[in-house]
Amino acid sequence: MIERPLYLDKIMPFVDTPFVKILTGVRRCGKSIILKMIIKKIKKEKNVDDEQILNYRFDSMEYEDMNTKELYLEIKSKILQSKKAI
Repeated sequence: MIERPLYLDKIMPFVDTPFVKILTGVRRCGKSIILKMIIKKIKKEKNVDDEQILNYRFDSMEYEDMNTKELYLEIKSKILQSKKAI
């Protein structure tokens, strides 16, 4: 994995803000890798536990038949169980 400090330095100031963050780009440009780097940095610098990080891959077959209400309830149940979800 190639470190991308420039990208992380631009993204990290927005991590603890109420804004929705969206990573966009063409297929296979490294969006998931950048997200993994952000998660790694958050865990290290902000002392965040694994259960506080909610990470869903919607290209997985696991969510294929899930409607929006079911997805909302799934995420809500995870947030209530943990401290602060990131």
